[in-house]
Amino acid sequence: MNRETLSRAGAVRLVANAPAHGFSAVFRAMAWLRRAPAVHPRGVTFAARLTVDQQIPLIPQGDHLATVRLSKGAGTPGGWPDVLGVALRLHLQEPVEPCDFLFSSAGDGRWSRWLPVPAEGWSAARYGTLAPYESAGRWWWLMLTPSGAPIRHASIQQLEHSAPPGFALHIGDEAADWHQIGRLDLHEHLDEPGLVFDPILNHPHGAVPAPSWLRDLRERAYSGSRQGRNAQPPVA
Repeated sequence: MNRETLSRAGAVRLVANAPAHGFSAVFRAMAWLRRAPAVHPRGVTFAARLTVDQQIPLIPQGDHLATVRLSKGAGTPGGWPDVLGVALRLHLQEPVEPCDFLFSSAGDGRWSRWLPVPAEGWSAARYGTLAPYESAGRWWWLMLTPSGAPIRHASIQQLEHSAPPGFALHIGDEAADWHQIGRLDLHEHLDEPGLVFDPILNHPHGAVPAPSWLRDLRERAYSGSRQGRNAQPPVA
């Protein structure tokens, strides 16, 4: 292949990848302006434990130490409604590597579970992974539903004093048939403001985020957000 052909091939790749590069640049600029993640810029972190009482795809059965971050997607002030988020990192013993899941307030129907939905309080929402995971040729979604006394505010500042004590964990298939499979319990507050989650790099063993085109866009968004605030990638 001569130099002219190589140059043309490079130009074609550049044009084809332009929308994706632009997508990454948007998140990089947002993170630079905020000096924080492009979305879910502020949050409160907790030590936690996840108990999975059934053998399922995505997460091994048993008790797992975890780290959880509650945050607001757009970062609206005070108790204003927002897309509320739950970031979950499992510290698995086998395999010995972290596993990240991101949940956002969303619907629970076959189509509504793909869409983030603003919520007025931490107990007034269902939290879904939005996109599925592919395992053994099937798609699976995870969902968290809050338990305990109602937490009616959507404030980050008040979470240190009044946060949901825990969540029920559910798994759903392509038909949005949900089954409770475990429980996530929150414990003490942690001072870890720079914690970085990435469900694309740190995905479950034997499963990958799906579909592939959305997986690529998500990773470009996470990477751009890290670059914009000079954050290191999480352990992969």
